[in-house]
Amino acid sequence: MHHRVGARGRCGSRPVFCAAMDRTRGHTGAGQTAGRIGRRVLAGLVSGAVLLITVSALAFRVSELSSVSMSPTLRPGDWVLVNRLIYRLRSPRRGDIVMFHFPQTGGREFVKRVIALPGDVVAERDGRLTVNGLVVHASPTRAAGGRAASTRTAALQRVPADRLYVLGDNWKTSLDSRFWGTVDERQVVGEAILICWSSGRHWWDVRWSRVGRRLE
Repeated sequence: MHHRVGARGRCGSRPVFCAAMDRTRGHTGAGQTAGRIGRRVLAGLVSGAVLLITVSALAFRVSELSSVSMSPTLRPGDWVLVNRLIYRLRSPRRGDIVMFHFPQTGGREFVKRVIALPGDVVAERDGRLTVNGLVVHASPTRAAGGRAASTRTAALQRVPADRLYVLGDNWKTSLDSRFWGTVDERQVVGEAILICWSSGRHWWDVRWSRVGRRLE
């Protein structure tokens, strides 16, 4: 006669080896659960990192400065972080440092400061540049290469709609809106907001005092 032996029959009153088997199964189950949680956390972190990198690539870019036209605010060898989304949220403001393409120079990128907005009136007489009657610079202007412009007199100019009047901080050597006119807002890449790296002639010549400096 054969008797059917169930789990209770095999373990009887739960001898030691059955209890050990139960504990082993419990540890195995807990380990599998922890493993699944760990994999989910890792997958979430990877997905988040990929999303962050993608958003950062779309929203920001880094560009190196090679001109002295924005000195001392920006110097050759400075790498600036440019916010490419900011002007989708708001319009440019006076004082913003912007990066833009200028079609008349083959689409090269420039970095200048916005000093006049659409509707503003700009005038220059004997080096005195005014915006809406307020003096911006009160010294003779010079184009790049030392071309003096101290005796020129420019007629009043009202900045057209969707255009910006930009000027280099180092206005004595800057080629800007005084010489090639206003900038189409559609050509603006974004606002330069931060110096993220700065070096001299050699890569090891790091100008640490400039790294991380916010642009104003």
